[in-house]
Amino acid sequence: MRNVFIVDDEPFILQGLTTVIDWEEFGITLAGKAYDGTEAFEILQQIGSQVDILITDIMMRDMNGLALIERLKPLYPHMKFIVLSGYNEFSYVKEGMRLGIENYLLKPVNMKELTETVMSTVQKLEQADRQAYIVQNQLDILRDNVMARWAAGNIDPAELRNRLEFLEIPMDRPFYAAATVKTVQDAPIVLRSGSDASLWEQQQNSEAYRISQSLVRTLEGSYCYCDIDGDTVILITGASAEAGLEATMPLLEQIRRELKQRLGMHVFITLGSMELSYLDMSQSYAHAKRLQEYFLTHTDNAIISYDRIVAVDEQLELPSMDAFEYERLLQGKDKSTLHAYIDQLFQELQSTAAITPAHIHNRAVELILCTKQVVRDNKLNHELATSGYKQLFTALFRAHTIGQLTAHVKFIADSAIDYLSTEDDEFSAVVKQVLHQIQTNYAEELSLKTLSHTLHIHPFYLGQLFQKETGESFSDYLNAFRIKKAQKLLKTTTMKTSDISRSCGYLEPGYFYKMFKKYTGMSPTQYRGKRDGASLEHGSVT
Repeated sequence: MRNVFIVDDEPFILQGLTTVIDWEEFGITLAGKAYDGTEAFEILQQIGSQVDILITDIMMRDMNGLALIERLKPLYPHMKFIVLSGYNEFSYVKEGMRLGIENYLLKPVNMKELTETVMSTVQKLEQADRQAYIVQNQLDILRDNVMARWAAGNIDPAELRNRLEFLEIPMDRPFYAAATVKTVQDAPIVLRSGSDASLWEQQQNSEAYRISQSLVRTLEGSYCYCDIDGDTVILITGASAEAGLEATMPLLEQIRRELKQRLGMHVFITLGSMELSYLDMSQSYAHAKRLQEYFLTHTDNAIISYDRIVAVDEQLELPSMDAFEYERLLQGKDKSTLHAYIDQLFQELQSTAAITPAHIHNRAVELILCTKQVVRDNKLNHELATSGYKQLFTALFRAHTIGQLTAHVKFIADSAIDYLSTEDDEFSAVVKQVLHQIQTNYAEELSLKTLSHTLHIHPFYLGQLFQKETGESFSDYLNAFRIKKAQKLLKTTTMKTSDISRSCGYLEPGYFYKMFKKYTGMSPTQYRGKRDGASLEHGSVT
C-alpha cells in the first residue's frame, strides 16, 4: 500500500479530496491531512518517511505549497508531489517543474485527471522500487561473490583491492579474521533424505544466515555471506587484535544464543586465526573451516577458536603419531597389524602425564580423518565412506573408556580396509583417466585444457564431469594431491623446499608456499620443524 498526504487551506476541498476518491481501491492509504503548509511540515517531520505522495495547494497562508515542497525534498527524496492551484500562471508551473512535481492541476479539480495522475505516480514509485531492488540485489550478488572469493583466496590481489574499495571495505586494518556458523539438527539424519532433506537444509541455512546477518550489521567493520557449504561466514576487521576480539566474541555468542533459541538446533561456531593483512583473510577462513572437525569432540556448542586450540596443542607434549605410517598400514590391508598400531598409540596416550579426555578424543578423531583421507585418495566412493562415518562418529561420543574408543577407531579402520578391497568402479572411464594422470604425472604441468586434448573432450565439460563425480574441482583435487606429496617429502626426506616444490609440480616456489599454507595452515618450514603431528596438520588436506 502507498500512502498519500493532502494539504489545502480550503476545508471544503480538503474534505472532498479525502472522501470523494476511494483511495483504497487504488491500493493507497490516506496517511493524513493538513490545512496549511506550516501544519503540514510539522506533521510530515514526524511521518514523512512513510508518505509516498503529497497533494498540496499552492496558495496557502504562512507557507505556500511550493515552499513546502522545497523544504520536504531534501528530507524525503523518495516523496512525489502533485500540485493544485486556482491560478493558471506560468511562473508557478515553471517553479513546480524545477522542483520535480508530477503534475500541476487547476481547480476545480478534475477527479479523473487527479486519479490518473495519482495512479501514474504510483506506477513510477513501483518501478523505482523494482529498479532499486534489482540494483541492490545485483550489489548483494557482487558483494557475496567478492566475499566468497576473498575468503577462499581465489581472487587476484589487484582485483581484490579494486572490489574492496568499491564495496568500501577497509584494507588498512591490523586485524582480519573469519568465523563460520553451522547449524545442525539434533534429529537423526536418516529421518530426512532426498530432495526434502535438501530443501529443509536450505531453508534452515537461509534462516540462520538472515538472523546472523541482522546481528552482524550491528558490529562496524564486519561482513556476512553464505558459503558453498551453506555455512554463514562472518568476515571481521578491527582496529587491533585485542579490540577486534573484544567485540567479536560477544557477537558470536549472541548469534549462537539467538540461533539456538529461534531454530532449536545445535549451533557450532568457529573463529579462524587473527591475521594482520586483508590479503591473509583466506588463511583465517581455511582455519575456521578446518576447526569444524572439532565439533566431533566439542558437543557443548562452544565457540571454537583457532588460537585457543593451537595454544592447547602446543602446551602439551603428546606422543608422536606418524600419519604416513598409519596410511601405509591401512593401504597394506593387514587388520591385525593395524590394530596393534592403534593399541600402541592409545596406550602411549594413556601413560602421558596431564592428558585430558579431550586430547584422547582428538587423537581418535585424527585417526578417523586420516582414514577418511586414505579412502578418498584411493578413489573410492567418498560419499559412501562419509555416510558410514557419521554413524561411527556418533558412537565415538558415547564411548566412556579408552577401550571403547579404541574399538570404534578399529571398526572404522576395518571398514576402510573393506572399502579399499572392493573394485574401483564408481567413476566413469574419463574421470578414471584424469585421476590416473594426476597420480602419475602430478609433477608435470596438468590442466583441464591439456587433458581435454588428450581425452578429446571439451575442457568445460571435463571440469563439470570431474566435479560431479569427485565432489571437488579439478584444481582443488590436484593441489590437495600435490601438497600431500609435499608433506610426505618434508617429513621423510632432507630435500630442499625448492626441490620439493618442483618435484610436486610447482615451478614457482612462491606459489608453492602459498598453496602449502592454504592447505595446511603453516609454511613448509614450520611443517618440517614440527616434532609432533598436530590435529590441524592431519586434517588439513581433505
